Amino acid sequence: MADKQTNWRSEIAQGDAELHSMVCIADDLPEARPPRLLGVKDIIDVAGLPTECGSLICEGQIPPATAPCVTALRGAGATVLGKTVTTEYATTRPGPTRNPLNPAHSPGGSSSGSAAGVAAGYFDWALGTQTGGSVIRPAAFCGIVGFLPSAGVIPRAGVRVMSPTLDRVGIFARSVAEISEMLAAYAVAPTTSPSDRPLRLALLPQAYLDQCDAATQSLIDGAVTALRATGAVVDALEDTAPFDEMMAAQMTVSGYEIPRALEWERKTHPDLLSDELRDYCEASAGISHVDYAAALETADRFRLWGTPILQQYDAFMGPAAAGLAPEGLGWTGDPFVNRIWSLSKFPAVCLPGAAVANGLKASVQFNTATGTDARLCALAAQLEALVAGLAPD
Repeated sequence: MADKQTNWRSEIAQGDAELHSMVCIADDLPEARPPRLLGVKDIIDVAGLPTECGSLICEGQIPPATAPCVTALRGAGATVLGKTVTTEYATTRPGPTRNPLNPAHSPGGSSSGSAAGVAAGYFDWALGTQTGGSVIRPAAFCGIVGFLPSAGVIPRAGVRVMSPTLDRVGIFARSVAEISEMLAAYAVAPTTSPSDRPLRLALLPQAYLDQCDAATQSLIDGAVTALRATGAVVDALEDTAPFDEMMAAQMTVSGYEIPRALEWERKTHPDLLSDELRDYCEASAGISHVDYAAALETADRFRLWGTPILQQYDAFMGPAAAGLAPEGLGWTGDPFVNRIWSLSKFPAVCLPGAAVANGLKASVQFNTATGTDARLCALAAQLEALVAGLAPD
């Protein structure tokens, strides 16, 4: 029986020697491979495994307790395989993870290890976090389903929070059905049958689509055409101002909160922080309390503006990323419109299309109002196959 554990565990370890999605693999795994393996981003505590946050400052720190967000998935039958690679304190300095769709390309932002490990099949489910775009964008780059629940749905106890306003725990899987199973562990009712009436979707303004690469534009255009062919109404929004304001406000909020979350590290171990992170914190020092308060008010206005729109439409629709995963591992990609939804507290889902010539995939993002996670999951289940069948030009 020991050979069974050695075989399945060693196969993952050997494969990951090239992919680098894992920081560590648990020692107490069963002999036979469990049906639901879980990867946990390395800013989320699992008792007995180190939480190192992608930083030498946290090297070897082992928490005494497991985060409730992990415990909930264990209750749903998941077995923790291990901890997944994160960028430094879940910010911007890339980790070593490669993209399983094409190892010459980035896997995305700070939840890169979680997304890549799911895409590679090393584990079935994964936990990540998003401050700017680090659930939706890695899911998009790695060609899997990513779901960012409404603020508060997944508890943050036992999670290293860098931005109290923005940070949310999100989930990854290879299908919407599995996302539904994960959400059920957090008391979100399983998806129900969609309405028989045609869908109504509010498409982001053309100005944002024009900023996407050709593959992403092609996927969005193809999805709109396919949806309209089913009888769905897809109306393009025209006013860019609410979205522009939110992207700027998100950068203000993160710039104000992240340096404060790292105050102890900056004072006691500045030499162990990357130049990139130190420079970011220093550059953000000029953000005033007044600027911060104004950014929070922008988010309130956006919710007051967007919620009534979502009473007329089933969801907002737009790109999950500005383009396909960039080549090289030195840049995790542009958070782009992800910033809007991070600050909005609305739930988000990423659905991948078919692969392009280099193996990468473009993705579509859908958003509904805060608290309507089950509705968004049902919508994703309804549209999953349609989007997956679209091959960008």
